[in-house]
Amino acid sequence: MAMVSELLRRAIAHPATTALVRRAVPGSDGDGEGDFIKIEMPTWGVVVIYLSVVLGGLGVFLFSYMLQEVVTTLCMVESPVAAITVSPTPETGDKQEKEGLLETGPTITLVHQKPITSSIRGTLRHIVANAGRGARFRGFYLYLAYSAGMSLVNVFFTGAVPSFPGKSILVAAGSGATLASIHALWTHKIVSMPTDKTVWKRIPGKSQWKTLALPAAIQSAMPYVSFYLVVGLGSLLNLQELGSETADDRTCKQWTSLIIRVGATLLFAINCSLFLCIPANVTLVRIEASLLPEDQDTIVPFDRTFGGKVVEKVMGGTGIVGFLDAWRSFNWEARRRLIKLYMKTFVMVTGLVFLLMHVLAFEMLAVMGPTLGKFLAQLKHEGFMTK
Repeated sequence: MAMVSELLRRAIAHPATTALVRRAVPGSDGDGEGDFIKIEMPTWGVVVIYLSVVLGGLGVFLFSYMLQEVVTTLCMVESPVAAITVSPTPETGDKQEKEGLLETGPTITLVHQKPITSSIRGTLRHIVANAGRGARFRGFYLYLAYSAGMSLVNVFFTGAVPSFPGKSILVAAGSGATLASIHALWTHKIVSMPTDKTVWKRIPGKSQWKTLALPAAIQSAMPYVSFYLVVGLGSLLNLQELGSETADDRTCKQWTSLIIRVGATLLFAINCSLFLCIPANVTLVRIEASLLPEDQDTIVPFDRTFGGKVVEKVMGGTGIVGFLDAWRSFNWEARRRLIKLYMKTFVMVTGLVFLLMHVLAFEMLAVMGPTLGKFLAQLKHEGFMTK
């Protein structure tokens, strides 16, 4: 999310975007009446489009939170379990056969159960059955509080830290470490069964914050590290010069080179997410889950020993998993399951956004009528749209 936010910030700050806003808003720094685009819509049309944007955006946000935060977080902590089934041997009338049965006994079979989080629908049904209908969005208010806190702390560190290359990485790391306990509280809310304890009593203490600070800082900074690496590769491949040439000026050889360079950059960005961002996020969530009090059960099966790497407190151990063991105990089967979940949620959220955009386009066409065509023609004339 941090990488996407950085890309959006740079897009909004682009000179072309600023020029479009100045021409579209009356009273800006234009030369006259013809320097900006006039759009006249009835009041009811403005209300309809405004409500559609607000309600549609809220719906997409909640849908994305349910899939990309709740379901994936449960996948990061779930430990697949095995069930033992005992199959009695059928009796027969032969005495010799009965004596053989006494020697062999019943058949014991170890069956590995399918993980709950292997299916999005199955996961949602499971948490609703155990925590109520609102469990689909459990921890939502804590997520909003954490996001707001991160924004405020980011603003503070941005003003307090002098400018230097890579400053955003240090700012993100400091913000993540500062609010590590709040993030852990949010994770505990998602993965644990409903409890009567208040929010204040569930916040990890100072000693636990020391355990969480480093992985929280790495998890917050890793998207910015990935962003700088992708931008650096794009600069090496001269992708920053794309705007200096038009499509008609490129030859077939230049188009082939451009496609290869863009494809290599996209592939590198995907690898940064797979090998930097996701491991950092999984490591933090699993460390936070290890700090969950022993008197609180998890909503999905969870191995508190992390495959025998952690000794529980009741046995005289710390009960807290180490930084490297948190990731190593997340086996390849679980990693594949998590990546599949990310792919499914991306497709579903993208499809929902695509549908919403078409609904908004239809509403604008119905409300604006011929004015919409004039507006698009003006954009094309100003150079904001290509053929």
